[in-house]
Amino acid sequence: MLSGYARRRLADLPGTALIVAMPTTPGVSGKLAFVPAEAAIVARSLPGSVAPPAPTAAEVLDLLPHHAVAHFACHGVSDPADPSHSRLLLRDHATRSLTVASLASVRLDRAQLAYLSACETARSADATLADESIHLVSAFQLAGYPHVVGTLWPVDDRTATRMADLFYATYARLGPTRPASSLHEAVRTLRTDLLSAPSLWAAHLHSGA
Repeated sequence: MLSGYARRRLADLPGTALIVAMPTTPGVSGKLAFVPAEAAIVARSLPGSVAPPAPTAAEVLDLLPHHAVAHFACHGVSDPADPSHSRLLLRDHATRSLTVASLASVRLDRAQLAYLSACETARSADATLADESIHLVSAFQLAGYPHVVGTLWPVDDRTATRMADLFYATYARLGPTRPASSLHEAVRTLRTDLLSAPSLWAAHLHSGA
């Protein structure tokens, strides 16, 4: 009944996205060179989307309720010692991170899809908490997203952008109630192209109704 309600609710929602893109991150060496291209893919696929130029945790939490889709292209950190502190690294991550805990009080009634194009967003490394599945993917689901795309381990920047491109091309065709099928098609395409390197394409998963 709950999954059926979620699907009926999604069918009438506009598909604008909050695009949270961090090609560079303060205090983190290196650059995610393909993040701008990934952000452009999402913006092209979902017209009317918003992409703050230097997003902070507070800004993102304020904007989430106004968009059906949230797409994050940034660094992600899984904290095995304290899973509630697993986080996405935004501009102000040194002082206020976007953590599992910070999403606990968020409740969204327009949510459609959260796509977490970052490392280890579905990782739960603490064996004593295996049944609780405390990670960023589950946190976004509890916040109200019926569908969440995340990753089980560190992902390659270039491949993540290709995955997003394939995903949103199918998502636009199939509609907001079938993101699992959209991800399945994207993974199968990359598997065909990169059969000998499963670590590049097998990390992505869908969680939801």
